[in-house]
Amino acid sequence: MPNLPSTVGIWLVTAFVEAILQGMGMLQGFLYFTWYHKDPWSVKATIILLLALESLQMGASVANVYEWFVAGFGDFDNLDVIHWQDVLQLTALYCSMFITQAHFARCIYKLDKKNIVLPLLIFVLSLLALSSGIGEVIAVIKVKKYSSLDVTSITFLLQTAAALAADMLITFSLCWRLRKCRSEFQSTNKILNFVILTAINRSVFTIFFVVLNMILFLSRPQTFDFMIALLISDKLYMNSLLAMLNTREYAVQVGGAALAEHIAMPTFASTNSPSKPATVYVQTTTEVRNDVGGRFELENVKTDSDAV
Repeated sequence: MPNLPSTVGIWLVTAFVEAILQGMGMLQGFLYFTWYHKDPWSVKATIILLLALESLQMGASVANVYEWFVAGFGDFDNLDVIHWQDVLQLTALYCSMFITQAHFARCIYKLDKKNIVLPLLIFVLSLLALSSGIGEVIAVIKVKKYSSLDVTSITFLLQTAAALAADMLITFSLCWRLRKCRSEFQSTNKILNFVILTAINRSVFTIFFVVLNMILFLSRPQTFDFMIALLISDKLYMNSLLAMLNTREYAVQVGGAALAEHIAMPTFASTNSPSKPATVYVQTTTEVRNDVGGRFELENVKTDSDAV
């Protein structure tokens, strides 16, 4: 029968996967601030806070691995103790999930400001997940031992169920409202199809690991198996949010509305005199993309220049 000491290796595997996903998230964060530095500060602040929380969670995870496998090497009783590092990374995890879900609720609201029911419901569910998560943290502090986690099952399952419901509703709302934005223009529809597909791909991983977390917690009690799904779930939320933000430019290119230049060179009379250079007038039509409130708008800008 598996027990806590025999499954403690899952922490090392989880920490390794966390480190990879954290690196991916930090790279995506760097690319976001490089490519989309003109985004509103409300979005930038969200990303900064999210990256800070995820870095804190990663640091606590590494500190916990050090406490168990280096400082407490050979101390099997110590494997059952819930340390402050565990509490810290659990708190950062639930806060990161809330920030991500709240951001998507805001995006869904901006897609259709007349219908506030869906984004409000998503926000309430994400707030319920956060509250249940904080309740779980408080319960964990009280029990102090992993072998007694069964007494926290109510708050744990409530948090998991609320997060799962919010994720499913986010996916449904994004797909539904983006489909309503379809028009007779094929390029716009291609952009919307790409964004819808990205939203579905985002939800597949987050929903899968939330469900897996619940299944392992219920079916494998007195083990650390559920940690592999729990402790990397926030990394998936971070990467999914950043991926959707960073693929906006590519989405426009998929729709055929990328930055394009049409250069027209009118016929001009040539001259045999080498002392008189020819002048060529070039008219450039540039199609510029603006991303406003989750909608893609296009405008044409014409400039005239002369080259000698």
